[in-house]
Amino acid sequence: MKNKTKLILANVIAFLAVVTVLSVSNLLGVQVEASGSIIPKVLLFVLPQIGFIYFYLKSSEEESKKAMA
Repeated sequence: MKNKTKLILANVIAFLAVVTVLSVSNLLGVQVEASGSIIPKVLLFVLPQIGFIYFYLKSSEEESKKAMA
């Protein structure tokens, strides 16, 4: 995969994570506002980062395999 493709996929995962968190919090009746609960806000920050970390680790793993070969 090229770096541009990885970045696009990471952004899509981040977008889907934010939409999922907002949808689930809406279904559970948790308000995501300035005066709302802190857990949804933390999840909105952490979940997209997981997608970026995943693709970074995956790309570094592929590079190390190429270096060994």
